[in-house]
Amino acid sequence: MLANFKKVGVAAAVAAALGASGAAQAVIQSEPGDALLIPYVATSGPGKLNTMISVVVASPATVNVGQFDTLTGPKTSAGCTGRIHWYFFDKNSVEIVDDTIPVTCDDWVGIDFGTIIEAKKLPSALNVPGYMVITDSKANETTKSDMILYGAAFQIKGNWASQAFVPVLPLIDDVDSALRDEVKHRGASFLADVNPVTAGMLLADESGEGSVFSLRYFVQSASPAGTTEFVLWFPDNSTLRSAQTVLVFDADEKAISARTTIPNELNVLKVASDATAGGLYTGVVKDGLADTGFVQFDVIDFDSDNSTVNGYGSRAGVAFSLIGVDGAVGAQTQTELAHERGLQ
Repeated sequence: MLANFKKVGVAAAVAAALGASGAAQAVIQSEPGDALLIPYVATSGPGKLNTMISVVVASPATVNVGQFDTLTGPKTSAGCTGRIHWYFFDKNSVEIVDDTIPVTCDDWVGIDFGTIIEAKKLPSALNVPGYMVITDSKANETTKSDMILYGAAFQIKGNWASQAFVPVLPLIDDVDSALRDEVKHRGASFLADVNPVTAGMLLADESGEGSVFSLRYFVQSASPAGTTEFVLWFPDNSTLRSAQTVLVFDADEKAISARTTIPNELNVLKVASDATAGGLYTGVVKDGLADTGFVQFDVIDFDSDNSTVNGYGSRAGVAFSLIGVDGAVGAQTQTELAHERGLQ
């Protein structure tokens, strides 16, 4: 795994309020993929809560394809002319809507999710926590992706000053029978599964093993006031995570044991002493919170169907905090990836 996380647009005042410093991350960012995973996408409509996604379709003439583990090769110059296919799934990985967009070599495409949902007249997709996968439309069970895709995504709350970085993970989209394939297709128009083993945070794939990581929080009520949401994306739904024990630490290294629930493929937790689930929030963390600190997870969710194959890790996900600070220049949100502690 490569450490390549870059924080975007974080004001010095926010960093000072959080007492935060940069940390190396194992989740791969800024590298190309055969396909892309955006682990958290949601909208209340254009001009409100929204997700803006940027996709660059690169020409193989300008990319050293063999340098990146997140690409299959070789790539052809014809491969970057065609269509990208995006799929939006709900928290349980049920597809809600999909579409294709024409692209050419070295093209840039912007996906304004709120405007798309409004134009398609899909009110059932409003205020729904979900995620998106973007693929080469020509890829299927027996045809690998021939595209080189770069992605970036931002959550917007009404105006660009509120933007929060959403990590985008590159995916390997080889033929479905390939051991390293991370995008499983079902015919030409549907996806069966995605699993970002190469670019993601490794999860347990042996019985009794756990993935340990921590997420920062800031919920101070005095000025500057803080709010926190935890986003946790897994490659599967699992009842083994329905009653998840966590350790809630304050800034003085004191911790208590608490409990939350993260059984879905996508989990969005509201962090607050008075938090309630509902709407975009699939669960809560409410016990033992100080003004600031972190929450440590030890996720033991092994499934016997997810054994390691020929040395490749079998499961990976991504987790991050969205930390809001209402400072002197208005509310801003900082994104901080989980601090990975490894499989134990």
